[in-house]
Amino acid sequence: MFLHIPCIVSNLPKPDLLHTMQIGMLDHLQKWIFHFMKTHKRLDKDNAIWLSMPAYHALTPKNKSYEEVSQWNGKEMKEMSRYLLGVVTQSLRGGSPAQRPIFNHAIECTRALLEFYMYAQYKSHDDATLSYMEDALHRFHTFKDVFLLGRAGKKAKAKANALRTKPVKKRKVDKETNAETWTPSKKRREMNAWRDYISHELDVSKELDADFNFPKIHLMSHWVEQISRYGALQQYSAERHEQPHKTNLKDGWNASSHILNYLPQVITFQRRILCFEVRELNLQALAQCRENSAAACKVLPSGADLAALLSPQSYAKPEFMGPQNRRDRKHPDAMIKDFRALVDNTQDATHRLAISSGTWEFIKHKSRNKTYISDEQLHAMELCIYHGIKVQVDGSDGKHISQMCRCTGSHSWRGGDRRNDWVWEKQRPGRCYGALNG
Repeated sequence: MFLHIPCIVSNLPKPDLLHTMQIGMLDHLQKWIFHFMKTHKRLDKDNAIWLSMPAYHALTPKNKSYEEVSQWNGKEMKEMSRYLLGVVTQSLRGGSPAQRPIFNHAIECTRALLEFYMYAQYKSHDDATLSYMEDALHRFHTFKDVFLLGRAGKKAKAKANALRTKPVKKRKVDKETNAETWTPSKKRREMNAWRDYISHELDVSKELDADFNFPKIHLMSHWVEQISRYGALQQYSAERHEQPHKTNLKDGWNASSHILNYLPQVITFQRRILCFEVRELNLQALAQCRENSAAACKVLPSGADLAALLSPQSYAKPEFMGPQNRRDRKHPDAMIKDFRALVDNTQDATHRLAISSGTWEFIKHKSRNKTYISDEQLHAMELCIYHGIKVQVDGSDGKHISQMCRCTGSHSWRGGDRRNDWVWEKQRPGRCYGALNG
C-alpha cells in the first residue's frame, strides 16, 4: 500500500541497539571469546572469574557459566557488557611470549566493540562522540581477525575434518616404519609433532573458509551517518517496544483461564490496562491544568470551573453483582441480616464509625431532611450485601466495556489472595447516579 510513496531505501534508519548489538554483535562476541578461551585452554579460568562476579547495583551475581545458559536475552547481554572486558582481561593474564600478542589483540578487539556499543547508547552526540565511534569501529575491524577461527561454520568444519584423513594415514605409516628404531621418548615427541601439525592444518583450513561477512557487522558502518541524519539511536531501538510485550502477553496469560479461548481474554486484559493508563494520564493533565490555573489566579477553581474544563460525558448506570449475605468465619450460622449485625461484625472501631456516619449522611441527603429515622429503625433495617459492581467505562476504541470491581475485605478470592480493587471517583457538580453519588 506504500509502493507509490517515493523513498530511497538506503536513507531509512536501520540501527537497532537491541537486535544489532545486544542480541546481535555482543552475542557473536561472547561466542568468539568462548571459542578463543577453549582453544587456548583458558576456559576454566574464564568460567571461574565469570562466576566470581559479585552483586552490584543493577548487576545480578552469576550462578551459571556462559555455555550453561541456553539463550541470552537483551537485558542480560546489556548487563554483561558492563563487566565482559574485565573478565576477558583477567582470563588472558600471563601466557607465553608467543601468546601475548594474540591475547592483546583479543583484549583490544573486545574493548573496541564494547566502546562502540557504549558510545552508541548516548542520548546526544556531537562531532567528538561520532569520531570516537568511528575510531572504535576501526580498531574493532583491525583486531577482529584474532577471532576468525571462531567464525568457522558447519561447512568449514566439515571440510577441515575431511582433510584430516590424509595426514592421519601418513602419521600411521611413519609410526609403523620407525617402530623399531624410535625410542619411547622419540616416539612421544614425533606423535606430539604430528598432532600439532594436524591441528594447525585444520585451523588453517577453517580460517580460509571463515569470514566476517554477515549483515549485522556491516550495519555498524552506517551508524555514524544515521546518527548525523536522524539523531540518537535510543529512539530507534526496538527494546522499548518489545519490553511491553512481557507485561502485555505474560501478565495477560497469567490472568486468563489458560484454555483454548485465552486470546480474547489477553486482549481484554490489555485493553483494560490501557483504559486505566489513559484515565491516569487524563487525571494528571487535569491536575496540571488546575495547578496552572491556581498559579495564574492564586485561587483554586471551584467545582463548576473544574467541570467546565471537561467535555460532557454520558455515564451508564452500574450493575451490582449479588446480593450475597456473608457469614462470619467464627460463627458460620450467624448471617448479616440487618444494619446492627453489620456494625457488630465490623472489627475496626474506625470502620464502624465510618459506616454509621456515612449511612446517616446518605439517608439525610436522600431524604432532603424530610424524613427522620431513629437509631432503632436504622439498626433494624434489612441489608443486601453486594460482592461486586460492574461499571461501564469507555474503552480505547471508544466503545463501552464492562469493568468488574470487587472487594473481599480480608477474605480470599477464589482460593487465592484477597481482592480489593481500587476505584477512583471523579467529583462533578450535580447529582450522580446510585451508590457513587458524591
